[in-house]
Amino acid sequence: MVIKNVSIIAIQEKYLDIITKQIKKIIGDKAEINSVTVKNIHPHTISPNDIVVISSPLIKGLVDQVIPEKCPVVVGHRDINYVNTQKLLNLPSGQQVLVVNDNKSNTDETVESLRETVFEHNYEAYLPAKPIPKDIDYIVTPGEGDILPKGLSNVIDIGPRVLDFNTIEEIINLLQIDYEKSQIVRRYFKACVSLSTHNNDEINKIENTPYAAEYHFKDIISTSKKMNETVRLAKQYADDNSIRHIHIEGAPGTGKSMLAQAIHNHSVNKGLPFHSMNCESTDWDDIETALLSSSRKSRHHDSGNFLDVGEKRTICIENIEHLSLIALKNLFQILGEGLFMSRVITTSSKSYQEFNDEDSHLLRENMLILPTLSERKEDIFPLIENMKQRIQRVDMNFTDDVIEFFKEYDWESHVKELYDVITYLSLLEEDPIGINFLPYYLRHNVNEQQFNEIEENHRMISKIEEHGFLGESIAILKTFYEGKKEYLSFGRYALKKRLEEKGLKLSEQQLRARLEVLQELDLTIVRQGRAGTTISHKGEQFIKSFLKNTSDEKEGS
Repeated sequence: MVIKNVSIIAIQEKYLDIITKQIKKIIGDKAEINSVTVKNIHPHTISPNDIVVISSPLIKGLVDQVIPEKCPVVVGHRDINYVNTQKLLNLPSGQQVLVVNDNKSNTDETVESLRETVFEHNYEAYLPAKPIPKDIDYIVTPGEGDILPKGLSNVIDIGPRVLDFNTIEEIINLLQIDYEKSQIVRRYFKACVSLSTHNNDEINKIENTPYAAEYHFKDIISTSKKMNETVRLAKQYADDNSIRHIHIEGAPGTGKSMLAQAIHNHSVNKGLPFHSMNCESTDWDDIETALLSSSRKSRHHDSGNFLDVGEKRTICIENIEHLSLIALKNLFQILGEGLFMSRVITTSSKSYQEFNDEDSHLLRENMLILPTLSERKEDIFPLIENMKQRIQRVDMNFTDDVIEFFKEYDWESHVKELYDVITYLSLLEEDPIGINFLPYYLRHNVNEQQFNEIEENHRMISKIEEHGFLGESIAILKTFYEGKKEYLSFGRYALKKRLEEKGLKLSEQQLRARLEVLQELDLTIVRQGRAGTTISHKGEQFIKSFLKNTSDEKEGS
């Protein structure tokens, strides 16, 4: 039988990883299995003779144009991994169960699957615009527990959904594999067991195989000062072929792997292999073999390792903080020798200062620090626009309160979280998208954020009122706020004149006293020389909230 390629396409990396493993467990001995996310696909990713599996009907329109015409396309349909339903099956019959998934279509599908098979209970689909009903006994989610607010009880996670049996059968038929139906059933069940929530370690493993570096510097969105500086330095390191080791430091989700690939594609190594090894799932022996086989001292070393494919290449060792202390010491020793034919890029989510080793200074020599998304908020909307283009939803719009929330939210998982949220919202049939349609965990955060904002505003108002001039301080902040919109800042004389035009007369001493309090509360920024004073970001949030609340009170009276 001729081995054929199966190419799998999905939006989310997590789900792509799951169904790729599922298909490999079923037909991995009969076909070559490749996978790619929608954001990484390009016109030459899929070969003309591939069998293409699209993870969901919802993304078919996003990828049609990059699939060769002659490729058979299987549109995947999902089903529950029933191996994970034991807790649900053991409950007394007649429970009221709320089903929560990442969008309405997926929620409805999950409810239908549960009603057909685990029919002992009553299921209700969760609606984003409504609160959780009070008469619910249990909440069931298929691997989407992170979208629920913290602290909920009686949550049963039945694990991520998988491709249904009919989808697998269709793939097998297209491959012309001569399986009896009973054999397909057995292999399907085997795959479900291997992907059950009892085998999460297997699900989370990453295969460390060589692959092409897909990203270039042009793919990195950088309008903020911090990100621009990181990209500038990265290009400088990439251009300097004498630099054999580069270290990238940044929180999870900030784009360390993307930056490593861009460095490779900008360097003289761009036509050579790029190998990524993740320390979370790779033995140190394999990493050491790859490093030593690329050193001048071991030029003729024949390890037999799959990474030993030549002397010059780029080796990216990701998440070195997961190495044992002994392995880390060995890594630093090898890096210290600096005898590589290859360029080595290491990454970590931990600061080099936290590595308890006398040689950790080696990480600092050619180090790049990726800012968190909260440190580069100027990039949020350029990133969103870029994401909308990638997923072909340039027509997606947001209400003002959603835009404001995106600006203020902490984005703990950084760019990756932003991408996942925009991808989720792109599947909704709403325009514009309001707060009620954000994932549940974000809407819960909105309420908490608004509460914290109110508390902070009350604190600042109380502080200003201690000095007895709240109204005058509000007028000053409002003037600064209006000036910032016109790119203006004010010295005391100019500010005094502008306030007088509004009917507020203050002496030099009075104005100075009020400005001192506003600066003490970090509501203003005092610049050196003639640059004058302007309102801070915190001050902007305070005055906008104050004016909004005042307006709301007037409307309600």
